[in-house]
Amino acid sequence: MTGVASWGSEGVLVRGEEPVGRRGAASRRRSLALMLVFAVGAGASGAVLGLLRQPDPRDQLDSFAWTAAAAVETARRAEVRAQNAEKALSAAKSRIEALSASGAAQDLADFNEAERLGVSRFMKDSTALWGDERRRVEAAIVREARRNGLDPLLVAAVIQVESRFDPFAVSGVGACGLMQLMPPTAQWLLDKDSDSNDKLRPAHLFNPVLNIELGTTYLAQLMKRFDGDLPQALIAYNAGPGVARSLKRGSKSWKRLEVYPNAVLTAYKALLTPPQQLAARSHD
Repeated sequence: MTGVASWGSEGVLVRGEEPVGRRGAASRRRSLALMLVFAVGAGASGAVLGLLRQPDPRDQLDSFAWTAAAAVETARRAEVRAQNAEKALSAAKSRIEALSASGAAQDLADFNEAERLGVSRFMKDSTALWGDERRRVEAAIVREARRNGLDPLLVAAVIQVESRFDPFAVSGVGACGLMQLMPPTAQWLLDKDSDSNDKLRPAHLFNPVLNIELGTTYLAQLMKRFDGDLPQALIAYNAGPGVARSLKRGSKSWKRLEVYPNAVLTAYKALLTPPQQLAARSHD
C-alpha cells in the first residue's frame, strides 16, 4: 500500500497519495544507493586489474568508492596469502610425517637386523636396558656400524667388554656410558663432526644412543689411523692413540695391553658363532 494517512476536511482519517516532495526524496536516495554500489563495484574491478585510478579529492563519493575498493583488494590479497601459507604449512606437515614414518621404518629394519645378527645375546644380562630403550640401542648399533663401515657385532663386542651393556657405567678414570668414552674425547668428536659449540657434559654420555654414535665414530677413526690393524686400534681405543703408536709388538707393555683387544675379539667370536654351536659346546 503506497498511500499515506491524512485528516480530511471533516476530521475523518483518510488515505491519500504521498506528497510529491517525499516521493522525489526517496527516488534520489535510491539513485544515490545504486550509484554507490556501482561505484564500489567498478572500483573493485579496477583494483583487481591494477588499473584503479586515484580519486578526485573534491568528489566525496568517488573518494569513498576508491577507499572501499582498496580495502576490498587488500582483504583479497590477505586471504590469498593466508591460503598460500596454509598450503605451505600442510605440505610441510606432510613432509615431516613422511620423514617420521621413514625414520620409524628404518629403525624397525635396523632392529630386525640386529636381532637377526644376534646383537641382543649379550644384552639379556643387562638390567638397565628394557623395552623400547633396548630396541633403540640395538637399532643404533646396526645404524652407526653401517655408517662407519664397521661390523655391528664388533661394536656389540666392544660394548660388552667395556660396560656389559650398562649405559650408566663409569670407570675409575671417568670414562662414561656403554662404550666408556672419556668426556674430553667425546667433546672432541662432537666438535669435529658438528659446527655447533655445544658443551657436552659427562651426564650426556649416559644417553646410550649418543654414546654409541660417538664411540663407533671414534673406533672407525682409529681403524683408519692404524691402517685396519684391529688389535692396535683396540689398544688405542682402550689406552689412547699415543700409547698404541709407541708400543712395540711383543714387548712387555704390548703383552700387558693386549689383554683388552683379546677380550674384545673373544666376545666378537662368540657373537659370530651361531647359538646352536655355543649350546653344543656348553654340553661337551
